[in-house]
Amino acid sequence: MSTSAERLVGLTLDGGWSVIELLPKSSIQTGGAFSCSYHIEHPDGRKAFLKAMDFDAALSDPDPAGKLKELTEAYVFERTIVELCGTRKLSRVIRAHGSGTKTPLGGTVVQYLIFELGEGDVRKQLSQMTEFNLLWRLKCLHHLFVAIQQLHGSQIVHQDVKPSNVVGCGDEGHKVADLGRAWHALTSSPFDGNQCAGDTNYAPPELLYSGAILTEEERRQGADFFALGSMVVFMFTGLRMTAALMSAMPASLRWRATAETYANVLPELQHAFGTVLYQLRAAIPNDALWVEVKMIVEQMCNPDIVKRGDKGHTAKIGSRFGLQRFISKLNTLCTKAELGKLGTV
Repeated sequence: MSTSAERLVGLTLDGGWSVIELLPKSSIQTGGAFSCSYHIEHPDGRKAFLKAMDFDAALSDPDPAGKLKELTEAYVFERTIVELCGTRKLSRVIRAHGSGTKTPLGGTVVQYLIFELGEGDVRKQLSQMTEFNLLWRLKCLHHLFVAIQQLHGSQIVHQDVKPSNVVGCGDEGHKVADLGRAWHALTSSPFDGNQCAGDTNYAPPELLYSGAILTEEERRQGADFFALGSMVVFMFTGLRMTAALMSAMPASLRWRATAETYANVLPELQHAFGTVLYQLRAAIPNDALWVEVKMIVEQMCNPDIVKRGDKGHTAKIGSRFGLQRFISKLNTLCTKAELGKLGTV
């Protein structure tokens, strides 16, 4: 039997939006079991994306009251964060068009958020390409790094950076989406106490293994930093850094299979990191490009959180997880690729 959140097609929402199509749920959506997605359309021709909270689904949880409380808090938190991003005019973050509630006939109230509609996430866009487009990849990474810098500048940490949360928006380039698992310095979230708030498939090792002693900056910005470096690896190899590290580890020491602490497995993680860099090198035969990509990935994805960070950072200025140097580097690489100075990969 369908839930209330699954029965919105054909209804009209606040602002005149018509609900057109229920989208299939994706296995790669973090927390997707408790929300539904739709395409909607405005009378003026605008199209948008609707995220509807599926409170009915929570009733089958072993603790339905607790789950309903968590979902309500998560909805209010995400609404607060996307409204803050809109107020601050963060150009590389998907825009929210509004929020509201709707009750389908015979159902219960559904709370929703409306976002601008993109052309598809990075994973989908890459699957439709017939040849390797270096400039497109570099521009996408540049836009993503700027997006996370904008969030960090607003005291927001995304915590769930991955290909499915990077969306193409036509002439505007790429934007980051889905702030449901974010952290904000001034607003509490039901996921703040989680060891890993986002998708563990993309998480850095210090959030997977037990025993890591982390500062708040290392736990939050350090994880975004790792995820951005992982996106660089993905753009050239299709690999997830987390999965690649685990594949290069002895099976008995992979995080799902061991009770060993982060400190104890760190030497093996560093060895695995070297293996992943070797795989990355094989995907980038152009020497000039390899030097630059290696520099970025080595600093952003080092499994040792103490060694991760911008090597040009000085203790008195900013954060070692600052992104400006990397944004400038990607901008330079885009220019070189546009001029044909990086050859083909």
